[in-house]
Amino acid sequence: MARKRISQQPRRTILVVTATEAEALYFSQMRKDCRYSNLSVVWEPNCKDLEHLITVTGKMRNSQNFSSAWALFGFSDLNETVQHVKELEEFAEKKKVKLAWNNPSLPLWYLLHLQQPKGFVADPTMIERALSQPFPNFRGDAAYLLKDGMNLHLRLYAAKSKAAVNASAYNALVAPKLGLAATNVVAMLNDITDICGLADLTHNQKQLGLQKKNG
Repeated sequence: MARKRISQQPRRTILVVTATEAEALYFSQMRKDCRYSNLSVVWEPNCKDLEHLITVTGKMRNSQNFSSAWALFGFSDLNETVQHVKELEEFAEKKKVKLAWNNPSLPLWYLLHLQQPKGFVADPTMIERALSQPFPNFRGDAAYLLKDGMNLHLRLYAAKSKAAVNASAYNALVAPKLGLAATNVVAMLNDITDICGLADLTHNQKQLGLQKKNG
């Protein structure tokens, strides 16, 4: 008798293309910590503007047949405006690219793990100063994530749910004035969880515990 062929659905994959190296490093930390093997994080070092980032993301999505693709950026990093981002939403949709952002920059997402700002914070340096208290030597650049902040994602992970709640409350506070949410990273993270499944941080948490003990 002939064996029955077992049909399997192709494994879904997700792509995140970032405008900055820091964004790529942080979400690569997440990929490693959570063991998300079907998540790809790519930094676009020649990113000129948001339209360029969307175009590159769309090309990568098509060439490698990703199930879902996100272009991640900070408003201050690309000198973006709310109006221009809104104008490019239709272009992104045509390219089958989803947009994820922080206004002004990625450190806002870190801060939301700890607190909800009482009003819109447009200056990235103010956020960096607030983060330098719980994280000595904090900087929002890639150099920090390559050295002192190489375990930042793992250190923040326990407060992930709090960050989502704070982000929702912060957006409700500032979006009516800005005309757009200050961050929509939660939507991207939900998509990653949907495609990659639940995180497995067991090994990484043990490693972090050993580092704290030895440090």
